[in-house]
Amino acid sequence: LKRSGEFPPMIIHMVAIGEKSGQLEEMLANVAKAYESRVGTRVTMLMRTLEPLTILILGGMVGFVVFSILMPLLKINEFAQ
Repeated sequence: LKRSGEFPPMIIHMVAIGEKSGQLEEMLANVAKAYESRVGTRVTMLMRTLEPLTILILGGMVGFVVFSILMPLLKINEFAQ
């Protein structure tokens, strides 16, 4: 694992400890739980960041549609006077 360079040092150390203690399966389960928690936290943070951005984009789209409907009506009203 260390030579491949694909794994973080924490995983390498935990696997080494699991191999030495004879509890590799439990140690890998602990690693999986830790990374699952980390991924869940990052996804939550990403969603919290994207939510206001999505609201702003949708608000802009609705505003554009309302403006594009009202503008011709106002022009017709000015033309009729």
